[in-house]
Amino acid sequence: MPLPIFLLLCLLGFFAIMSSTASKSPTLPLYAEYLGLSPFEIGLVAAASTITGIFVNFSAGFLSDIYGRKKLLIVSGFVFMTAPFLYPFVSNGWELAAVRVYHGIATATFVPVTTALIADLYPSKKGSMMGLFSTARTFGRLIAPTLAGIIIYAYSFRFTYITCGVLGTIALILVTFLPSDYKHPKTKTLQKEMSADTTLSGYAIGVLLTLGLIEASTYFAMQSIETFLPLYNVRFAENPWLVGLIFTLQLSIIALLKPVMGATSDKIGRIPIIVLGAATSTIGMIILSTSSNVVVIISSIIVFAVGVSMSTAATAPLATELLGEKAHGTAVGTLETIKDVGQASGPIIVGLIVSKTTYNYAFLIVALIELIALAIAIMTFKTLRRK
Repeated sequence: MPLPIFLLLCLLGFFAIMSSTASKSPTLPLYAEYLGLSPFEIGLVAAASTITGIFVNFSAGFLSDIYGRKKLLIVSGFVFMTAPFLYPFVSNGWELAAVRVYHGIATATFVPVTTALIADLYPSKKGSMMGLFSTARTFGRLIAPTLAGIIIYAYSFRFTYITCGVLGTIALILVTFLPSDYKHPKTKTLQKEMSADTTLSGYAIGVLLTLGLIEASTYFAMQSIETFLPLYNVRFAENPWLVGLIFTLQLSIIALLKPVMGATSDKIGRIPIIVLGAATSTIGMIILSTSSNVVVIISSIIVFAVGVSMSTAATAPLATELLGEKAHGTAVGTLETIKDVGQASGPIIVGLIVSKTTYNYAFLIVALIELIALAIAIMTFKTLRRK
C-alpha cells in the first residue's frame, strides 16, 4: 500500500485522538467537579465512555472484517465531530455521563478498526507499523492535555469543548479520503474460515485472554491516573496546566518508545516485551502510591510510561497473529473489549476507595491489581508453552 495512505492514517489518528483526549484530560474531572460531582460520581462519569467500548469494540472490529474498514470509520468520525458540542449543555452528572456514553462510540470504533487496517497493510512488520501509528495518535494525546489545560485556564470549559469539536470535524473530513477497497468475505464465509482455522486452538484463546488481562490491568491503572491525578495534589486543582504537563510527559515517553518496542517485539518475540513492560508499569504505580510530592509523582509517571510503551506495543500485534488475517478486526476488537473492562472499572473502583480512604492507598491497590494480573499472565504463558 502506498506510503501516503499510512500518512493519511497517521493524520487521522492525530486529530481524532487529540479531540477525544482534550475532552477528558484534564477537562472532564475538573468540569465534573465544577458541576458539583463527588469523587465517586466523577469516577462513574469517567468510566461511562469506556463502558460503551466494552459493547462496541468487538462489534466494530467484527463488522469491519465483513463490510470494510472505511464505513465503520465514517461512523466513528461523525461521533468525534458531534459529541464535543454537547458538553456545554449538560448541568448534572447524569447528563454528563450520557454524553460520555455517546462520545465513547467514537474511540471504541476507531481503535480496533484502524489497528486492524494496519495489520492488513503490513502483515510482516505489524509491530513496528502499529507502533508508529500509535505514536501519531499519541502525539495528539500528548498535545491535548496541555492544550485543554491552557484553554480552560485562559478561557472556559465551553471554549475547550468547541475546540474539541473542530478537531473532530477535521478527523471526519480525513476519513472521507481513505480508499474503500478493504473488504473481507461476508459473514458465512468468514465464520466458516474462522471455525476451520487451526489457530483457533486452546493456545490461541488462552493467549488472547491473557493479553486482554494485561491490557485491562494496564488501562485500569492509566484511567485511574488520568481521572484522579488532577485531584491528587492541591497544586493541580489550582494549576490545571501543571497536571497537563505531567500527562504530556507521560505520553511523550510512550510516543517515543512504542515504535521501538514494537519493532523489538517483531524481532525477539511479543511475550518477553509484554511481561517486562507490565512489571515496569507496576513498579511505577507503586512509586506513585508512596507520596503526593510533585517530584515523586513525575518520577513514577516516567517509570509507568516506559512500562506501558513496552507492553502495549506487543499485545495488539500478537492478537492479530492468533486468529489469522481474515479476522484482524475481530481479534483486536476482542482485545479492546477486555481492555475496556479494566479501563471502565478503574475510575469506579478507585473513586469508591478514595471516598473511604486516601489517594495514596487507592493507587497502591491499583498497583496490587497490576501485580496480580502480571503473575497470572506469567503462569498462563508458561502453562500454554508446555502444551
